[in-house]
Formats: sequence, structure tokens, C-alpha cells
Amino acid sequence: MALPVARTAAMASLWPGVWLVALGLEFAVGGLATWLAGQHGPALLGTAANLLVAWRFAATLRPGAVPLITRYARHDPAGLPPRAERYTRRLTAAWAILLGLFALAHAAATAGLWPLPAVSLTEAVLCTAGFLAEHLLRSRLFPELGRATPWRTFGAIRAAGARHAG
Repeated sequence: MALPVARTAAMASLWPGVWLVALGLEFAVGGLATWLAGQHGPALLGTAANLLVAWRFAATLRPGAVPLITRYARHDPAGLPPRAERYTRRLTAAWAILLGLFALAHAAATAGLWPLPAVSLTEAVLCTAGFLAEHLLRSRLFPELGRATPWRTFGAIRAAGARHAG
């Protein structure tokens, strides 16, 4: 089972420095869920995982809260100009919506409305493409920050997680 980039990024913020452990736990829980749920296990796991991560993004959009991607962006070595705060809030909302929609798609696969492999492949492709395209868009919208790269993003996520934990 492929783990989309957004889920990996969110997991890195939950337990800084050991996202590989979280990934291993997800696979272990996935195996147990598959065994317990029979043929619907993978779709149920996809539903639960997407709901959890969508909630992680959405919960930070409450009034007075700092949106998740804003918090990450504040730890980017290039900084976060005030005019980018609205952009990061909208980006956080977009990820919450996208992952919520994939939770629904996995639930539909459980009901037999769509084949699970098609849902999983579509999610992996769209989340990866969205993550990479966002870096191009950010570089274009905020040229003063330099070229945005996934590596720099993952570094900012790690830094935000380390600061949040300590």
C-alpha cells in the first residue's frame, strides 16, 4: 500500500524524527485490520487513515488556531512573508478537503462502488502530483522565498515537529 506524501508529512508532525516508526505502525495496523475485516480491510484502513489525516489538517483551521501548513511554513529557512499566510491557510483547507474526499472514495470502495486499486492509485497519483505542483506554484507566487522544494518542505515539517515536541 502506497502512503501518499501528505500523510507522511502529517505523520512527521505528530511524532518528530521517527515518522518511519509511524509508517511501520500503519502497515502493522493495516495488516491487522485487513486480517480482521477480510476483503474490506484495505478499504476500511484507507477510509480511516484518510479521515484521520484530513481531520489533522482541518482541526487546525478553527478560529484562533494556526493552520498546519502555516505552522510548517514558519519553520522554512526562507521564512513566511505575511502575504503568504492566506495561501497556507487555503492550502491546509485544500489538503483537508482532498483527503476527506479520498476517505469517501475508500468508503465507496468498501461498498463495492469503485474498485479499491483504482481508488488507491488515483489517490497516490493525485496527492503526489498536488504536492509537487504546489511547490512550483509557491515558487512562482513567492519568488522572494527562492525555489520551493520537497526537501525544504520536509525539513520545515521536521523543524516544526521538533519545536512542537520540545
